[in-house]
Amino acid sequence: MEIRQIAVASIAPDHEQPRRQHSEESLQGLADSIKQHGLLHPITVSPGHGPGTYIVVTGERRWRAAGMAGLDVIPCICVDVPRDERLTVQLIENLQREDLLPLEKARAINHVKSALNLTNREIARRLGISDRTVGYLLDLLDLPVDIGEAVVSSPNRPASGQLTEKHARFLKMLQNEPELQTAVADRIREDKLSSESAGKLVKALKKRPDQSDEILHTAADHLSRFFQEDVAPQPVDEDPPFEAPLPAAARAILQFLPQLSGLAIESMPVGEVNHLADALNSLRMAADSLLKQCKIRTGG
Repeated sequence: MEIRQIAVASIAPDHEQPRRQHSEESLQGLADSIKQHGLLHPITVSPGHGPGTYIVVTGERRWRAAGMAGLDVIPCICVDVPRDERLTVQLIENLQREDLLPLEKARAINHVKSALNLTNREIARRLGISDRTVGYLLDLLDLPVDIGEAVVSSPNRPASGQLTEKHARFLKMLQNEPELQTAVADRIREDKLSSESAGKLVKALKKRPDQSDEILHTAADHLSRFFQEDVAPQPVDEDPPFEAPLPAAARAILQFLPQLSGLAIESMPVGEVNHLADALNSLRMAADSLLKQCKIRTGG
């Protein structure tokens, strides 16, 4: 692998580069470092469209900062790579940046996905991540820009009150109700709701849209009452038939049913629906087995 000194002026950015924006403050800091220590790591370039010209494959920030630092030439590794491989390498480099927000990652993935006409699964394989992760990130593009830009990465356990990618998945369920979406996002930040509490809040709003004002002002640990099924009142002129109390096992199952009816499948990403289907199949098999045991026990 040969490292060559190439004139900064002979190098141009790749117009298909997934990352479009560069912080001027960050670039200036990098330029100051280059002035003091030089460019320690070469960038990677590919032959350009004209003789003696080159296109940046990786290291665009370093190339820009080197120009700001006044360097005339910089060390480069020159490679000739196909367009699809070049875009993939650039995307991987961008996704590895710790300062890249989830929405920026989503935009970069969507750019390469569209440019190469790839499915979620195909681009996930190129990046070495799950297609479920790709789907979750692309879902951010369906959120209002102000909400999407407020979402921070969740792996580093951000401070409470910030919107995480998990919060965003529930907010997407309200994409046809922008006012509610904004109200929920505000409450997540103001009340520092966990993603679990935010999920309960959104599901309650989906199940009881006529009670949205009350739900938005209900404490997270009291939302369960909105999942209870309506019970028809007994006629006042008739004595209700005597019913023995339900045993604990039957009562537990009946209390679980409202959670299933509160699931908004039409708003879930396809990957999440697949996991839900697997879980429901497991639940059905368990229920079938228990039913068989009940019939044997009762002789039915």
